[in-house]
Formats: sequence, C-alpha cells, structure tokens
Amino acid sequence: MRKDLTRIETISLRGRLHYYTRFGRPVSKVTMPPYRGLEYYRPGQLLGYIRWQAGEYGSRLWRFMILRTVSFTGKSPSHQVEGVSPGAYIILDVEGALKVRAAMNVIDQIENMGIDPAEVSPAYYGHLHQRILTNQPYHRYSMEQHQSFRQEGEISV
Repeated sequence: MRKDLTRIETISLRGRLHYYTRFGRPVSKVTMPPYRGLEYYRPGQLLGYIRWQAGEYGSRLWRFMILRTVSFTGKSPSHQVEGVSPGAYIILDVEGALKVRAAMNVIDQIENMGIDPAEVSPAYYGHLHQRILTNQPYHRYSMEQHQSFRQEGEISV
C-alpha cells in the first residue's frame, strides 16, 4: 500500500472483540481471515471508528471516535490512536454505552436525512463531542447546515 494512506485495523471476534468503521470511504480494504482486516484512507477523510470489548460481566470497553486522516507532511496535527497508523486527528471521542449510543443516534439521524456521515461538517462533530461529554443538549444537524458547509468547501477549493 502507498505510504501516504492511513491504515485502520479491523477485528471481529464474535462476542469478545469488535473494532470496525461505522462510516467512511476507504480507498481499499484487505481481509485477513479469519477475523482481521485493514482499511486504507486518503488524507483528509472523515471516518467513524468503533472499539468494543467484552469482559467477564459484559462490555469492558465501548468507544466511538470520529477521526480525520492526516497528510504525512509532518505539518498536520495528529493523535496516536490504537489501531490507526500512523495516527489521525480526533474530532469526537466518547466512551461508555450511553455516550456511544447518543453519538450513534446522531449518525443514524444524519443517514436518515440522506447525508453520508463522512461528508458532515467537522465543526458539527466537534460541537457534538463537547455536548455529549458534558451531558448537554446538542443541535441536530440540518440540511441547511450541510448545504452551507458543502458550498463553503466549493468556494475554498
């Protein structure tokens, strides 16, 4: 694979461990039977990454992150994220069943509007992150907000 791509590790061990992408547009996917895989993303792409682990008495870890892949020029800020190589910029990061479910409900609402979550304004996800972490109500993403964000992107190109 090209060195300018971000690699995301996926794992699925039924009932024990699941690391997978909830949304995003990988350039390519590699399956490594029986339970592993790799996804590759171009710089600047958004993706949702879920990490779930079971313990002896139920869920031990339930974490959802929205990440923006970075370029490899060394000028882009990035965070070290387990399963993500070489790293990515974290826009949203929530842990625990209630907070992850809240974020998943928003992703479902966005998809129900016919919008790809990978095309949503990163600023909205930043707002959602802060509101979920502080148990505050959040604004629903609107079609008007999405159209405005898309037009802004077209102008700045």
